[in-house]
Amino acid sequence: MAGREAALSSDSQAARGRRALFGAVRLFRWAALAWMVALAATVPGGFERPEVAWAAIGAAGAWSAWATVPNQERRAAALWFELALAFGLIVVSGYVAPEGAVTERPFFATAWPAAAVAAWGVARGPVAGAAAALPLGAALMLSRIVNGVAVDSLEATQVQAIANGTVMFILAGSAVGLVSRLLERSALEQHALLEETMRALERTTRLEERERLGRAIHDSVLQSLAMVHKRGRELAADGDVPPGQVAELAEMAAKQEAELRALIVREPEDDSPSGSVLLREEIERVARETGKVPVTVSSTGPTRVRAQLGEEIVAAVRQALENLARHADATRATVFVDAANDILSITVKDDGKGFVYDEEELRAAGKLGLLQSMKGRIEGLGGQMFVASSDRGTEVEFRVPL
Repeated sequence: MAGREAALSSDSQAARGRRALFGAVRLFRWAALAWMVALAATVPGGFERPEVAWAAIGAAGAWSAWATVPNQERRAAALWFELALAFGLIVVSGYVAPEGAVTERPFFATAWPAAAVAAWGVARGPVAGAAAALPLGAALMLSRIVNGVAVDSLEATQVQAIANGTVMFILAGSAVGLVSRLLERSALEQHALLEETMRALERTTRLEERERLGRAIHDSVLQSLAMVHKRGRELAADGDVPPGQVAELAEMAAKQEAELRALIVREPEDDSPSGSVLLREEIERVARETGKVPVTVSSTGPTRVRAQLGEEIVAAVRQALENLARHADATRATVFVDAANDILSITVKDDGKGFVYDEEELRAAGKLGLLQSMKGRIEGLGGQMFVASSDRGTEVEFRVPL
């Protein structure tokens, strides 16, 4: 139980860490934009083409505002667009400055482009972050050319400045990307730990049930069979066996057969109150009915709940399984049921292609299955729904108070 709680906590912590990295990139954009405006407003002698310079600053501001909305910058098209915008800002810095001035004073668009490589690092990892910095290094050289500075006339300090800028971009992308990958690796390791914990809990539950059956069989059936065996040998030794005693032994054997059958087919909690259901059995039934993706259902115990509560939870799980069967391209899925500290937790996980969980976009697109049939049901029970998705799969967790 404790191992599973730790795994879930670490997994959600890794997801929150990646979201925090994107949040830091958004804050950096605004800080760099303010610095860019300050430099542009105080540039000595002004710009050769002020309308172009302020149009570029406006484009950077518009993008910063658009990218403030969570999950926007994770899309491939957004990453490429921001990289192109950063490239353009660096080149424009040389284009609008007086001829030859780029070798004498800092660009007004020096810091803001670093946000582009940082976003690549968070979204695609350290290698992609470092690779995204290379076009910006080329832009630094191109800015000198459009500023009227001949490449063959660059001094060693000027070449070093271009190299330093390129290295700084590479370090920004690779460092942020490394942190992002470490968080992702942590999530994968914690997921593996979660699955191992689930299997261990399942084995423990089966062993406990086998021990319970063993005690029941030992206390009733085995002792009676031992008595039948002993009495049968005594009757056989006497030679002349009275029919009544043989019938008594037969009746005792038949009674123990009936008790043994009852032990085999009886539910673990045969004295549970009426109006309740075994949640695992209901979820297994739903998993069989969906049928398109193999689903493994496990739990820490029988987990009996009120019928009305179970009906709503099973409906939410059904919707989750139908969604992954239709959209996830998954090859397998798992459902884990756990009840601890008066909280019922149901986790549905697949190995599909994942998706961007954006409630506003889902609502605008009319895709209300996830929001109404799942989240709405669970919140109606006083619970919460959590979604963590990546290109390695999706995990949906329902937490409902008991």
